[in-house]
Amino acid sequence: MKARSYFHLCVTSFVLMCAAALTTKGFFFTEHTRLLLSDTGIVPIMYADPVALVIPIVLGISALTACFGITTLLPVVAAFCIHIALLGLALYQGLHIDCGCYLPGSLQSEVYSTLLPQFLVLLLILCVSAALYYFNNLANHRLIAPSV
Repeated sequence: MKARSYFHLCVTSFVLMCAAALTTKGFFFTEHTRLLLSDTGIVPIMYADPVALVIPIVLGISALTACFGITTLLPVVAAFCIHIALLGLALYQGLHIDCGCYLPGSLQSEVYSTLLPQFLVLLLILCVSAALYYFNNLANHRLIAPSV
């Protein structure tokens, strides 16, 4: 991806590093995504493991192709939207509310106690990446010729 300035390069690198961090988290903690998928009811439980592994793969591939300039940032924005939708649905269903039924140190306690901060951070990253995609591809960039 060609950067127009140092600020543009910094923001692009930040978005791609966030995608890489989320991909790494998805590979090492697939049980977190699987738990969210099964508890929200988006996919049946028998498909939760493969889908929990496919989501970070899609994000990683889209970040790599955007990094090497093969595609735009649109696949990265779409992959972030998938993560945001999953976290947002869990928040909407009230899974983050501590009802006292999750044992301290259990997987549910770990996942649902950090649901709201993860949602807010990913929403911020989604807004930054969507603005970067708009700046890269959709904004009119016309050179103004000097009128002499």
